[in-house]
Amino acid sequence: MADGQAKRQQAVDIFAAGTCADDRAAGGWGVVLQYGRHSRELHGAAFAPTSTDRLLLTAVAEAFDRLTRPTAVHVHADQALAGRYRDLGSRLSAAAQPHQVRWVGNDTSGAEAERAGALARAGLLEAAQRLDSRCIHDLITRQCWQCRPSAAPRPERVAITSGGAVFHLSEGCAALHDGWRRLERRGGVRSDLTWVPTVDAIAAGRGACEICCAGHNIR
Repeated sequence: MADGQAKRQQAVDIFAAGTCADDRAAGGWGVVLQYGRHSRELHGAAFAPTSTDRLLLTAVAEAFDRLTRPTAVHVHADQALAGRYRDLGSRLSAAAQPHQVRWVGNDTSGAEAERAGALARAGLLEAAQRLDSRCIHDLITRQCWQCRPSAAPRPERVAITSGGAVFHLSEGCAALHDGWRRLERRGGVRSDLTWVPTVDAIAAGRGACEICCAGHNIR
C-alpha cells in the first residue's frame, strides 16, 4: 500500500455540498464520510431561506456530529467559509475540538464530492416537495404566513464600521474584507468593527450584509 493511501485511511474524509433552487432560498445539504473502505452518507432539507455556503457548512457540522471518538479529519471544503458565518463557525469550532482537523480545500471533481452534491439535491427536492404541498389551511405551504418556515432568528448584536452602510454577523465576512481592500486601494484607512445591538443598527438605517446575514430574519 502506498504511503499516501495509508495516511488517508487513518483519517475520516468529509465531502460536503449544499444547494439552493435560488440564492437565499430553501435548499438541501449532503455529506459523505469516508474512512478507508467504509463510508456513510447523510442528507437533509432546509426549509427556511438560506444560502449554498451555509448549507455546505451545515453538512460539515452534521458530519462532525456523527463522529463517535477523537480522530483525524480531513474536511474537503474551503475553511474561509466558516469565518463568514459566526453561528456555524462557532458550532464547527466546538465540534472540531476533540479531533485533529485539516481543511484541504474544495474539490468537486471526485466521486465522493459528486455524491455529496447528489445528496444535497435530494435534500433540495424534499424541501421543495414539502413547501409545494398544501398545509392544514389548504394553502401552498410556502405561501401560508402561518405555516411557511421562517428564517433563522435575528441575532442580538451585529458588527458595524464607521463608514459602512450594512452590518455583519462575522468578522471574517468576505464582503466586509472586500470592502476594506477597495477602501485601501483608494488610499483610505479601514475602521475598526464595533459590535452593537441589532435594533440600533437597523434604527440607524443600516442594511444586512447579503453574504454573512443570508438565512437570518433581520428586519
